[in-house]
Parts: sequence; structure tokens; C-alpha cells
Amino acid sequence: MNPTSAPHVFISYSRRNLDFVQQLVHALKQKGKDPWFDQLKEPLSGIAAGAPWWKQIQTGIEEVDNFLFVISPDSISSPYCHAEINYAREHGKRLVPLLYCGDVGKSETYKAIDAAIEAIPDDEEMPDSVISTIRNLKNLARENWGKISDIQFVAFTMSTPFEQSIEELLQALDLDFAWVRLHSQLTQSAKLWEANNFDDDYLWGANRLKPVHDMIARRKPELDTLVQQFIEPEQERLLREIENPNTTHQRRRDIGDRLGVIGDTRLGVGVKDGIPDILWLPVNPGGEIKIENTTFKVQSFYIAKYQVTHVQFQAFVEAEDGFKKSDWWQGMPNGFPHHTLTTQFIKAVNNPRDSISWYQAVAFCRWLDTKLPTARFTSVEKLAVRLPTEWEWRWAAQAGYGQWRYPWGEWKEGYSNTSEAGLGRAIGVGMYPHGVAVCGALDMVGNLWEWCLNDNEKIQDISLDNGQYKTIQGGSFFSNELHAISSFRNSAKPIIGDSSFGFRIVLAPPIPGL
Repeated sequence: MNPTSAPHVFISYSRRNLDFVQQLVHALKQKGKDPWFDQLKEPLSGIAAGAPWWKQIQTGIEEVDNFLFVISPDSISSPYCHAEINYAREHGKRLVPLLYCGDVGKSETYKAIDAAIEAIPDDEEMPDSVISTIRNLKNLARENWGKISDIQFVAFTMSTPFEQSIEELLQALDLDFAWVRLHSQLTQSAKLWEANNFDDDYLWGANRLKPVHDMIARRKPELDTLVQQFIEPEQERLLREIENPNTTHQRRRDIGDRLGVIGDTRLGVGVKDGIPDILWLPVNPGGEIKIENTTFKVQSFYIAKYQVTHVQFQAFVEAEDGFKKSDWWQGMPNGFPHHTLTTQFIKAVNNPRDSISWYQAVAFCRWLDTKLPTARFTSVEKLAVRLPTEWEWRWAAQAGYGQWRYPWGEWKEGYSNTSEAGLGRAIGVGMYPHGVAVCGALDMVGNLWEWCLNDNEKIQDISLDNGQYKTIQGGSFFSNELHAISSFRNSAKPIIGDSSFGFRIVLAPPIPGL
């Protein structure tokens, strides 16, 4: 065996078949295989308890991908062979059965095997020197023989040339070898993870798990529970972690960044076929809301679960009919659009798109409105993709008639990325699921201020070209809890794209002139 590389196959056999096995090992080595072969295999009895032999056997089985069992009437009654088979099965090794017939035919060999199993005394126990979950030798032999019998044998008989049987064995060993090796690695890594109290440091990252999931999708193998837990996508583990309200702000920042690197699989965060994938949430019923001295009527509408992300806005920038097309900028002041676009401050793809002006947010909505079919949302009235009005935004953020101060009710530390979090920057969208609004929208408090359609001074006015300050809502990473109150009104010039400004979109009745 080559000590510098992992062996290809572990050979389990009876010492009484040693001459054949030595011939087999020689042939395998000539074919480029590196078998784990214990030439000084202990005799069938007399092994002292605690002898190092069994530990070496365990290590040999753990290191290989294929477990080759040389089946004969001698090996089928060997407690040590059955201990090896049992250990290999427990460790998810691929069993390759080789039927050694010697001087007789296959049918005679099968009869001799059955007779050998029946000849095992009913009360014979496994030796103390080996580990086995089943201690009665006959019961273990019957169970192992039943499992092995379900696998196609490679038979070595007097009537078949040895070289021909070797070629058949090589084909069996090489069958989907990539999966065999991968499955073996998975099983051992999963057991190591379990042995270390399921410490996340022992889990595989997304890049290493991707080919695993691809291969499993093709093969559809049966996997035990531990392996299924071990190969859980990293994204799912991270998203489960942010569900815990005790997860720190810093950890939420890091999880968002990590998802941006390995691929954020959440619906509504990314792009599909070049079009932003928006997850729309219904906000209903409507009603009336009073802002300062004016009462506004709110009709039912849909709101995006997340603020528009960097990758979603970038789809608009890069589209041939997107950012540079003049249609989206009609009615706006001269000088727009593209030369004023500010670079994203935090460039993670799943971060909210920051540094966006009101005009650029409106242009994005105009473009996306031509891309998304809205007929499935209503059969009565056309809906338009646009920025929310302040009264729509407030209705969604404060739970309609509930008029909550924050989307979740009263202020709670750890529910949003405001200045209290101490992060000093925006983070991936949706990292505070416990801060969700009643309608299901996330980050309506903190992360980035969100543009609304209307003017701030004259609330009811909506105009593209009057240059008046526009309303922004919800606070940001830079502002404190008082600025995040749903009724707090702030404003900014529509031409400004500050690093704390972003936007969220709605699907609602169209507004003339937009």
C-alpha cells in the first residue's frame, strides 16, 4: 500500500483464502489500484481484548471509498469479517462483494455459504476485541449476508479466466467513483461534526457543498439523517441564525455579507432573467390616515418585501433599454440621468441600493413597470410599479389602523439597523426578520431611508419637475430610533443620492403624470 496516498479499496477476507487474495492484490496493483490489505491478518481466534489490530482495521476502513468483501464459506462465518462489514456499513462505505468459488461452481458455493451460516452456534458472541452493535454472530452474519445479497457479485470461478474477472471487478470499483469518494468524505465529515458537538466550524462552506448538491440532484441517493443535516446549504443555516432575536448586530452584518458572496437564494432579493425578482406582499384592507392636517384615503396595494437591492438596480443600469434610455427620464429636470449616478457605497449584491436620488428611483420604477406583468394581481384596475406615497408607506409601516410607532409595535433594541446598532453602514436586506411589519415587509425601519413620491411641505403634491423636497421615511443606519418612528417625517432634495438613501417600491393604482 502506498503510504503517501489514500488507498482505493479495503479488502476483507478470510485468512484461509490468503493465497487467492494475494493473487488478487497483485493484479489490482498492476492495474493502478492501491488496496488496503492486511497480509498478516489475525487468525480466527486468540486475539487479545484491546489488541491494536482492530483499531488499525477501523482506520483502514475509514480511509477508503470501496469496501471489497471476498465472500467464501470461510469468510461468511468469520466474526472478524462481519465486524469489518458492519463497521463499513455504519460508515457509509460502498460494498463491493466478490464471490470466491475456488474449485467449485457458483451454485455449490452458495449452498456452502448458507450451510456455513447455519453451522454457526446460536449462542456464539462476537469477540470482545472488535466493536459491533450486534453481538450475536449468527444474527450479524444473516443480516450482513442479506445486505450483501442485494448487490451484484463479481464472481471468480474456475470456468472464467482470472483476467476477465479482474476487468469486471475494476469496472465495479470504478463505477461512479466520484460519487463513492464524495459520499465517503461526507459520511466521515458528518461523523466528525457530530463527534465535536455539531460545531459549525466542522461544516462545509457553500463552495464545497455546491458540487455535492449538484451530484445529489443527478443521482438522487438515499442519505442518512446525519448526512442530510450536514449538507444543509450554508444559506439555510445562516438564514436560520438570523431568526434568533439574540443574534448580534455584528453577526447579522456578517451573515448579510456572506450571503452576498455565496449567493443569496431568498425570493425577492435578486434578479431572474435580467429582471429584478420582486416579492410582492398585499397590504389590505385600505382605509383613511391623517398626516398633519390632511386626511388621505389608502387603497389596497402591494409592497415589496425588501428595499431594492444593489443587484436589482444594477439590472436597470446594465439593460440595453435601461438607465440610458431617455424614455424613463421624461418630464424630469435637464441633466439627468446617468452622469449623476453615484457609486454604491456598500457593494454587496444583496445590500439595498444606496446613494440613489428620488429621480433615479422614479426612473427605475418606470422601467420595471414595462417588464412586470401585473394582470395576475387584479382583473379590475391596472396597477403600476412606482414609489409609495407617504400615506401608503405609513399605512404599511404602522399596521394600518393600528398606528404602531414601529412595524413591530413599541421600540425594541436589536430589531433594526439604526444608529443604536453601531454598525455605521447598511447591511444585507432582511437581516432582522423579527422586526417585520404586519404586512410582511422587512427593514421598514433602519438600514436606508426610503423615498416617497410626494413633496414634504405640501404633502398631497406629487410632481416630477417642481424641484421641491421629497419625503423620506423609516430612518437609516445613521439615524436613531426617534427618526425611525413611522410617523416621523423627513425630507431631502430629489437630486441628492446620499449613502443613507435607498428606496422600496409598490404595485399600486397609477398616478397621472408619473
